[in-house]
Amino acid sequence: MEYISELLKGVIIGVANILPGISGGMLAITMGVYDKIIHAVTQLFREPLKSLRILLPYGVGAMAGIVFLSLAFEYLFHTYPLQTKMAFLGLIGGGLPALFQKSFSKDREDRKKGILTAALTCGVVILITFIAETNITSGSSGEGMNMASGAAYLSSEKFWVFTLFLVGLVAAATMVVPGVSGSMIMMMLGFYEPILQTNNACIRALSSFDFQSLLFNGTVLVPYAAGLLIGVFLFAKVVERLLTRHKRQMYRVIIGLVFSSPFVILWDMPWEMVKLYELLGGIALALLGYVAAELLGGEG
Repeated sequence: MEYISELLKGVIIGVANILPGISGGMLAITMGVYDKIIHAVTQLFREPLKSLRILLPYGVGAMAGIVFLSLAFEYLFHTYPLQTKMAFLGLIGGGLPALFQKSFSKDREDRKKGILTAALTCGVVILITFIAETNITSGSSGEGMNMASGAAYLSSEKFWVFTLFLVGLVAAATMVVPGVSGSMIMMMLGFYEPILQTNNACIRALSSFDFQSLLFNGTVLVPYAAGLLIGVFLFAKVVERLLTRHKRQMYRVIIGLVFSSPFVILWDMPWEMVKLYELLGGIALALLGYVAAELLGGEG
């Protein structure tokens, strides 16, 4: 039962990493597995068997979420954007009680400092989101490409191997640092749609046994995957050190990130077009997400 729970958490984290505005690292924290995963990554070469036992179910679940559910959630995200986003907001909010326990002591002055840290973090993230979304709206990110053109677009760039490796490093940082939406950063860089489309082209090629297309699209993603793997190890060590030396302060920052999540995730919603039944459905899914996060939560 515990293994199935870990797989489900991995699926949620994996799906979150491909949805714009949603942080996989944040969901890992709210489900109570972030510290465990980061520690296992940093200790992989020192304690390989123990680390692999921890990482395997989350890794398999995350890969399953990315590979097999990316098409489904791409459809849901575009067809039912409010309901999908609200469900993930519920998942994020479900971890707040545990975060409060880790972040605040009974000392009144300490609590004031903690509230100030969380408030400042929330304000900074909202400001960054405003700037980032403005740039995304006014910029171009390869829009208008058909679903099969992602790999061709990526490989047409000069020094594309090196560029995709660097993009993989950036993506790794956004996966490890909680509260940062990798998809939003990738949109700013202009690589979100091409990489998602290339990934989906691989899935379609595999399902239709088109090995020539699978080889072409998969090869294009190799430098990105290499940067992703190396980056996860590098940034995991930094985050683990911060969590070890400044654990309470780190969790206060994370609380600020959680409170900024509704603004970040719902920023681009066309509220004037939202119908009442859509809003009510979104609220219901948020409550279900909150309950699911509590059921999936816990360090064990």
